[in-house]
Amino acid sequence: MKDFPLGIQNLDEIIKGDYLYVDKTDLLPKLIKVKQVFLSRPRRFGKSLLLDSLEQMFLGNAELFTGLKIADSGYEFKKYPVVHLSMTMDCDSPEMLKEMLIKRLKKIAKSYNIDLREENPGWALQLLIEELSEKFGEKVVVLIDEYDNPVSMHMDDIPLAKANTKVLSSFYIGFKEVDKFLRFVLVTGVTRYAMMGLSSGLNQLVDISYDTEFAAICGFTPDELDQYFSDRYSATLEDLKSTGYIPPESSEADLRQKILDWYDGYTWDGKIRVLNPISILNFFKKRVFNPYWAATSPSIGFLSNEIKANPVLFTNTHLQGYSYLDISLSTVGNVLPVPLLFHTGYLTLDKIILVNDKLQYSFRVPNFEVETPFYDILNSYLFIEDSVTEAAELNEALTKREGTLLTKIIRRLFARIPAEHYKKNEKLNESFFHMILMSYFSGLLPDVRSEPAGSVGDADLILITAGGLRAVMEIKFAPSAEPVKLEETLDKLANLGLKTIGKKKYGESDRLKGCDFAVIGVGVVGRGNAKAVFGVPRNAPA
Repeated sequence: MKDFPLGIQNLDEIIKGDYLYVDKTDLLPKLIKVKQVFLSRPRRFGKSLLLDSLEQMFLGNAELFTGLKIADSGYEFKKYPVVHLSMTMDCDSPEMLKEMLIKRLKKIAKSYNIDLREENPGWALQLLIEELSEKFGEKVVVLIDEYDNPVSMHMDDIPLAKANTKVLSSFYIGFKEVDKFLRFVLVTGVTRYAMMGLSSGLNQLVDISYDTEFAAICGFTPDELDQYFSDRYSATLEDLKSTGYIPPESSEADLRQKILDWYDGYTWDGKIRVLNPISILNFFKKRVFNPYWAATSPSIGFLSNEIKANPVLFTNTHLQGYSYLDISLSTVGNVLPVPLLFHTGYLTLDKIILVNDKLQYSFRVPNFEVETPFYDILNSYLFIEDSVTEAAELNEALTKREGTLLTKIIRRLFARIPAEHYKKNEKLNESFFHMILMSYFSGLLPDVRSEPAGSVGDADLILITAGGLRAVMEIKFAPSAEPVKLEETLDKLANLGLKTIGKKKYGESDRLKGCDFAVIGVGVVGRGNAKAVFGVPRNAPA
């Protein structure tokens, strides 16, 4: 089996070192049919390797692509001058940013034996492109990686972010002056260029970020998971069994499903899903389920700051009602939190629907890897006061099927939510309380699944205790009830939840076969009046 290219972002080293390479080169000839292209993807999702592959292709290094999919596309390799510029720079001032841009452009110029003396970054870029085209008699390829880094990495310092935006605006506007010298341009980054206030210099780019044709250009699809990694399933499964990370009766199909639960779920068109590539490589290398990408993402500060600013916003199961402009346009210092977390990789598209002839976008947390930091941060700002005591109390309530104790726990949780957060979510619904419970339980139990897909239906929550008990929970909500009938209404709702579990056969899900499990109905009225009732599953183990 081939070694993994962890930490390697250039095609030459991967191919010559015989590392594992998930071949997406069939997309490259399609991509370059558009002259100037923009692609948004989270950091550490494979953008740098994509750019390097394009550079090698345009440098005419056909030998690196022998045996790859592009060889069957009919593409004829030809050499072009290439300006490949990484914008990942540690710049604490606009002056430093200008200096770094000039240094990197001069380094590229020197590699082509061009003496670049211009000290204005925008003019220097234009001059370099013109001189390269004149010297080699060919149009120039420009590849810019992490174009927004000097701005997005300083979103906690808005004055500096705005100052760097001005520098980048004057830099990128140079593209408009050299269009006739350009063969192909690809600009990649995390956020869309309009969100960074950089439209004036980049609005000639064709944004393919949400196009189905290129939805899988970064990340691994489930089919690619099977194609490139299935030969590792058996050994990985045995390792995980031996260390207790997966039950001893688990099959390779169970392992595959757990990999998808942890690392799949990203989509930019609402149709094609991809797994996080850096996490998949690390998982098969170390054979342990961990949040590899989330734990090292430089965007983790965005997540923490946005959740701290409005924690209850992110307790909605589905973050709905965002327009195309919402996820495309903004100004530095006034970026909507949900689109920002979507672009940085902490949320993914859930659905795209047509409302009054306009597309509306909804978002969700993509997978269990992201749920881990997401709910840890959420709980630290809102819910859990003493995790050890509360975890023990919750485990006791579930294990002993104590409805009174579970009711006390849930009521105490809802009472902790400040009134101001309830006011921000005036249209309270079942989803609101569903996500609060999901978040709370995720901080206290080994495993929680929200609406997990089963063979016969989707329960609201499945809670898994340290002792292996699985609790199937169904939540029912009413916006209000007469004070004298409050308890009666709560009883009806909780028992309706139990009836739903039975009627829809949630207790017969594949996830519960052969397991000790409990069924719970939870009724919620208004701003958090709640009651939990345990039922007896019809097919409970003896």
